[in-house]
Amino acid sequence: MGFFGGKTRDLASVGREERLRQLEEENRALRNRMEETQELVRHLDEDRDLLLGAAKRLRPGLSPRELGEALMEVCFKPLGLACFYVALADWDHDQLDFVLYHEGGRVRQHPSRRLSERAGLSERVLSGHRAIYIRTMEEGQAAGSLLTAAEQATGLIPHSWYGIPLGTGGRPVGLVSFQSFQTDAFSESRRGVMDALAALMSNCLCLQTELQGR
Repeated sequence: MGFFGGKTRDLASVGREERLRQLEEENRALRNRMEETQELVRHLDEDRDLLLGAAKRLRPGLSPRELGEALMEVCFKPLGLACFYVALADWDHDQLDFVLYHEGGRVRQHPSRRLSERAGLSERVLSGHRAIYIRTMEEGQAAGSLLTAAEQATGLIPHSWYGIPLGTGGRPVGLVSFQSFQTDAFSESRRGVMDALAALMSNCLCLQTELQGR
């Protein structure tokens, strides 16, 4: 009787331990899901704040540089950017003008260049009239990215680059570029937010052009 009773207790003990182990695993999985949900909510809140901030700051009547400055102030830190620029395309005069160029921790003067040369990623965005996402520095070099003077001097070269055309129709009026030192820094959802920010800026630029044409 004692022998079988001891064996039964041992089996019950093993069963309890296995159940405890399962409960611990379930609790860990639940905590992980809760943390993932909290992280998702945090990103959604950040995205909402970005869009609301841009909607308040970007408006017709501002110059292209002022629009760029407003957008940069709203999104630079939240998106973890290393560089940011806005360039306008003058198709009639074959010119690409960088109205705002921020890199290396400050705004810099960036020389204009000819659109017809199609020298870098900016020209590819404009000629293809589509956004281009570069995930690594090597991918950017293979795609034809050009190093700026500051990048050549410091060696601080962004790994992720996302350029979005501005304006509608066959010829974009320009583009906006978001860049990060991190590899593959911009998720699909974050690029969607950037697309929305660029669309807000495009609307302001197009409305401003219409007002000037009246």
